[in-house]
Amino acid sequence: MRLAVDTNILFSILIGGRRLRILFLENRGRLELYTPGRMVREVERLLPKAAGHINAEPSLVREIYNTLVKPYVHIVEETGIPQAVMEEAKRLAAGVDPDDWPFVALAMFLGVPLWTGDKGLLRFSARTGYKNFIAIDTEGVELLLRGEPLDSVLERMRGKYLG
Repeated sequence: MRLAVDTNILFSILIGGRRLRILFLENRGRLELYTPGRMVREVERLLPKAAGHINAEPSLVREIYNTLVKPYVHIVEETGIPQAVMEEAKRLAAGVDPDDWPFVALAMFLGVPLWTGDKGLLRFSARTGYKNFIAIDTEGVELLLRGEPLDSVLERMRGKYLG
C-alpha cells in the first residue's frame, strides 16, 4: 500500500505509542511510504529532542531510526514534483497550516493518501470531499491493511472528522 507520510507519524513510530510502532513494524513489507526530503532532514535534526522525550540516548534513537524506520521510507525531493502541483498544494494548505504543503504536494503528485495525525489536514480533506488530496489517520491505515475498500475508509474518516 502506497502512502505519503507526515513527519508526525514518523516521530510517533519512534517515540509514540506502542500501537503505531507495532502497526509499522508488522506491516513494513506491505507499506510503501513516501515523504518529502526536507522532512527527513527535519526528523534527523530533531532526533536528539526525540531521545530526550523518551529518556533515551540520542545514539540509540538515531540507530533505531536508521535501521527500523529510514530504510522503509522513500524520499521524494521537491525538485521532482511539478511546480503547478506545489503551487496548488501551497494554496490548499494555506487555510490549514502553510507548513504542511510539502505533504499535500507529495500526496497529490503520487496520487496516494497522506497518512497523518494532523487533525486540521484530516478535517480539511474530509470537508473538501477528498477531491484535492486524501488524508487518513492511523485507524484508516489499519482498515486499509485489513482489506477495507478506500471508499468505506473515507466514509468513516468523514464521519469521524466532520461529525
